[in-house]
Amino acid sequence: MEAPIDLAITGGTVVRGDGRRALDIGVRDGVIAILAEPGRLPSARTSVDASGLLIVPGIVDSHFHCRAPDHPEREDFDSGTAAAAAGGVTTIFEMPISDPACGTPDVLADRMALARSQARVDVGFFAAPGDLDAPLLQEMAAAGAVAFKVMMHGFPPGREASFKGLAMTEDRDVYRALELVRDTGRLLAVHTEDQGLIDLFEARERAAGHGGPRAHARSRPPLAEAIAVARLGAMNEEVGARVHLVHVSSARAVEYIRWFQARGQAMTAETTPAYLFGSEVDIDTYGPFVKINPPMRTREDQTALWQALRDGAVRTIASDHAPFRAVEKEAGWSDIWEVGSGIPGVEITGRLLWDEALRGNVDLEQVVRWTSEAPASLYGVERRKGYVREGADADLVLLDPTAETVLTPELFHSRSADAIRHVLGRRCRGEIVSVWSRGERVAAGGRVLADPGRGRVVTPDDTSGASSAPLGGTR
Repeated sequence: MEAPIDLAITGGTVVRGDGRRALDIGVRDGVIAILAEPGRLPSARTSVDASGLLIVPGIVDSHFHCRAPDHPEREDFDSGTAAAAAGGVTTIFEMPISDPACGTPDVLADRMALARSQARVDVGFFAAPGDLDAPLLQEMAAAGAVAFKVMMHGFPPGREASFKGLAMTEDRDVYRALELVRDTGRLLAVHTEDQGLIDLFEARERAAGHGGPRAHARSRPPLAEAIAVARLGAMNEEVGARVHLVHVSSARAVEYIRWFQARGQAMTAETTPAYLFGSEVDIDTYGPFVKINPPMRTREDQTALWQALRDGAVRTIASDHAPFRAVEKEAGWSDIWEVGSGIPGVEITGRLLWDEALRGNVDLEQVVRWTSEAPASLYGVERRKGYVREGADADLVLLDPTAETVLTPELFHSRSADAIRHVLGRRCRGEIVSVWSRGERVAAGGRVLADPGRGRVVTPDDTSGASSAPLGGTR
């Protein structure tokens, strides 16, 4: 007689990128063992009735900034992954901005060790190309770095250690990073903004005595983003690396991306909810609380990004979760140059996009592709993450499409939740009933149930061992 499965989730409608279907889900050892027609699962030790609910894969948030160990008061892996779980995010990929920057195998190991005792959901790690030392990049790839990251702008004043080996303003360094990352087989994620143009426009704003929130936006116009895209693409025509442009914000950048894609270049792109749901109008209302790099753009840029998602020019949506406390942001009303750039967004990505789908503006299947399936595939973790299929980790979100969620401060779990201002009061269709990570209920009813330290490291499928191994190494 067949042994009972660990968990049966029955009666729900599974939504995947290729469609939706009434299926029962059987889980064994944290993995989806069976997808069956309703009523066809074997007996289970635990059963969950999902009647009337939609079941989507947990979000793979491929752009996340933790602030520990240098600024744990803003966020650490405990609070950050609690926020992730509450928002339906079951996997995060942490960017390499830390002190010191994650540009050596030792720092990468330290980042994993820091997360070992804290993470509540699964975590992957970006690395920086560092000193452009080929053996070190190969070592970081072998250790399980999901990708490498380069920023084509300089580092903020006083944060050189956090951006060392990550911020590259010289084309020769970017070109060498392209070559070295290509040779690891990993993806190179790139922040495309031209520092020379930023310096020019910021100097003009400062010289004119402008210090309000709009001054920052004017200092980083779409031209600065588009020029960096053009430089990167021109170099990569020679190199042939896989490049992924992060937080794309403007129609002009999309136009250049399409041009390189049409020429056959392996160039993909990501955008964020800040650009899809926000615009320059929000800068006037929320000021420093929506200061981000690149800045929010026009409604026309917003329309272009939605179109790029629909036709595939932009493949993924990530939160770019970048937490700062409200007290830090407040100073930006009088001097925008003195405050950090970033929004704590991991808890709102899914809610905003599911709302957009439930209102009929996009297909929920598209949202699943943009937030779960495409990032898992791009970063090489699709064997276990991002998909609802047999053999994948049971990372699932159960949604009630008939309910409504109001975005209030009480809903959020980030340590920088007091800086989330631009979406407060928004009424979103759909409610998260429960969130599951590897077959374990990690959030339900607005509460985080997972304990710190239960998360695992996520490594690409071609890394030695499993792609969802305990946080200290691979199995």
